[in-house]
Amino acid sequence: MKSTVVFIVGVLLLSSFTASIYGLGVNTISASIEEQNFTMSIDKGDIRISYPNGQLSVEIVNISTFVIGLGKPRLPEIVRVVELPFGVKNVSVNLEANYNESLAVPMATSVSPDPYPADDFYYRVGVGLNKNFEHVTFVSVHWHPVKYSPSANMLYIAETANVTISYELANNSLFPENSSYDMVIIAPKVFRKALQKFVDYKNGIGIKTLLKTTEDIYKEYNGRDKPEQIKYFIKNAIETYGIRYVLLVGGLKSMIYAKPRDNANEGSKAWYLPVRYNNLYDKPKYPLVDISSDEEEVFDPGCLTDLYYADIYGEGGKFESWDPNDDGIIAAWGKPGVENDTTIDLYPDVLVGRLPCRNVREVVTVVNKIIGYEKNTYNKDWFKKMIVISGDGFLDQHDLDIEWDTTGVPNGEYTLYAQSFTPDGKSGPKDVVHFTLDRTKPTNLTFNHDDHLNPALQNGYPAPPIAEIVSISPGNTLGYDDYTYTPGESEAYCNQFNPWANVSYIDGILTIRGKSYNPEPYGNCTNIHVWIKDSEGNTIFSEWRNNTEMYYEGEWATGERPLLYRGGALYYMPEDFEREILWGSNGKMTGMDDVIKSFDEGAGFVFFSGHGSPNVWANHFPGVPGNRRHSEFTGLQVTTLQPWPPFVSRPVFPIDSLSNGKKLPVVVVGGCHNSMFNVSMIPAFYDIFPYLFKKLPHPYMWTFGKPAPECLSWRLVRNPHGGAIASIGNTGLGYGMPGKDATTGGGDAWITIEFFKQYGTNGMDILGLAYQQAITSYINTFNMQDFGAGHIKTVQEWVLFGDPSLKIGGYPED
Repeated sequence: MKSTVVFIVGVLLLSSFTASIYGLGVNTISASIEEQNFTMSIDKGDIRISYPNGQLSVEIVNISTFVIGLGKPRLPEIVRVVELPFGVKNVSVNLEANYNESLAVPMATSVSPDPYPADDFYYRVGVGLNKNFEHVTFVSVHWHPVKYSPSANMLYIAETANVTISYELANNSLFPENSSYDMVIIAPKVFRKALQKFVDYKNGIGIKTLLKTTEDIYKEYNGRDKPEQIKYFIKNAIETYGIRYVLLVGGLKSMIYAKPRDNANEGSKAWYLPVRYNNLYDKPKYPLVDISSDEEEVFDPGCLTDLYYADIYGEGGKFESWDPNDDGIIAAWGKPGVENDTTIDLYPDVLVGRLPCRNVREVVTVVNKIIGYEKNTYNKDWFKKMIVISGDGFLDQHDLDIEWDTTGVPNGEYTLYAQSFTPDGKSGPKDVVHFTLDRTKPTNLTFNHDDHLNPALQNGYPAPPIAEIVSISPGNTLGYDDYTYTPGESEAYCNQFNPWANVSYIDGILTIRGKSYNPEPYGNCTNIHVWIKDSEGNTIFSEWRNNTEMYYEGEWATGERPLLYRGGALYYMPEDFEREILWGSNGKMTGMDDVIKSFDEGAGFVFFSGHGSPNVWANHFPGVPGNRRHSEFTGLQVTTLQPWPPFVSRPVFPIDSLSNGKKLPVVVVGGCHNSMFNVSMIPAFYDIFPYLFKKLPHPYMWTFGKPAPECLSWRLVRNPHGGAIASIGNTGLGYGMPGKDATTGGGDAWITIEFFKQYGTNGMDILGLAYQQAITSYINTFNMQDFGAGHIKTVQEWVLFGDPSLKIGGYPED
């Protein structure tokens, strides 16, 4: 229900600070070829080197952009984005850097190539809208000023880089000098009458708006399928009318049963307004049934993506079909037997939002909410408030790797103690394990993860620092034979990425593993002392692990402090906004009642960051005590219906308990599938039976048998008694980066933080612009072809339910 794929391989990050850039200029080479030249630089004195958990980490002060990878060092990266005219062709970038500074470093754990990174830089070219609504060509240059040589244990540093960008100018512009319309609404004719009020209102406030029915589009435009016909119409509307906004109105036709997709590429027959699916397959996890009924290992077999309708152009101004190899498989990546589509542009060329209404009543409700919001929100006290809701996303404990060699230790009864301390000396309770050393008996070791039962946590949070030993249990015996055991996800969350919980007794050496954490806000560092006493009370073994780090990822993503020079969402919000922080660590987030109470008081923004499904948003208490099933709290839920006793509990639809009336926030939901708007009750119900339904296309509803009629994010928006004015979230599995890279490592946390940065710091108070600029910033920041297309999926699955032209905070009264 609350699966989130961990973005554990390398990522590249955008800095809020830009390295020094000198001499940006344009030189005309010929009548059509031009150059831009500039210099990027760093100050060697700003370099900081550390070795967290034995891994080399290099930072540059105020740079939050890195290249990292599993088993590789964290190294800084400088990103520079240049805007060229729309339609330029044959863009090439040359960067010259002299790595003439070297610095010896101690040997560090590394599986890096030599040198790492291998290249001095890379770049990406694409076209999209900038913050001024101008169609431009983006060139993002990513420079690696520090390289690492594992063989020589040396860092090689270049303090300056000279960059040349050359390009061929376009012959003409595709766009009208003056726009005749600002927004187009696309909807089926059954919604036309209900939408006319909205069209009239938008025209009345100066946003020139027209309505185009899907039926007319299908008659007038060609394309491989209905989504492409709509996309060709959008292209024509940009080039004919100069539109900035596209509002798609229409979802599935039924909440009870609707077939979510017609084929791998689209859903049309059961939809009021068609949807595009990508064909991006996540890393295999377990065997399920593909939409083609072929059995194969697949996680998300493609997800809904409205970015398809926004990304109209590719480099040079060509139409972006999302099928560059023309094989008929849209946006493919990782699909067996299919070539990956690695050159999709992705940049939004128009601001797209969707209202996935399933009936006229929902259209009327949402239209009235938007009009009322824009008319009545301005200068209201309740708007100047942001609610953030989160906890601990991943169990990012590093291996304590404390080895006790029992050679020469006599058989007998022993007691292992573990105790954690904060850096300022505050101590927590002792974890005590009584065991036997007896080489005449077989070894009996069991995994033990039960810190949820620790009395120190029973009184709620914040709590004192916790030590938890998992690699040996009370009553165990260390005997004559070796023993190893690797616990799975149900016992030790994230152990497969960073083995913190493995049980090991080999050649008389017991490896002591477990957790050390401080369950309070920003309690990211502890020291742990482990010692063993014999039956007479003598200490025969003692060892410390100091400065062990554990980060409560969602709390950092929503919070007020920077991490690796990138802040959480509240860090970027205006100072005059009230902050209500509902976190697992501060004791203010215990369940849905906390969320509903806060919602009902009103807020301008609500930000959830954690885990989810179409039916639920949830997260964990700090340290994930006792593993996920013991540590979860639910923040909001669509329905309590389920296919096992008790079949229902009250209220049946908890999300509908929200009654904040006209005090409507923009809601950003970080988590898996919370905005997966292709669910209906019957497919959601039989989602629990993938093997029973092998001969049918598996729906991949991710509701685990709970018959949700609509996804959580849309249910918020279409609530007639309150809820949200708009929501933004994921239609598929959201990615996240565990540990210290939580705010900088890309994926779900990065892009959600960026939305609030665009609004709070960059002043983007048009909903669609803040949303679009967050996507554009993400694409400019990361290597979009890295890491199993995790970056590509992050932008493709991030959908806006709402009016893209919405004025956040409303308009002043006339």
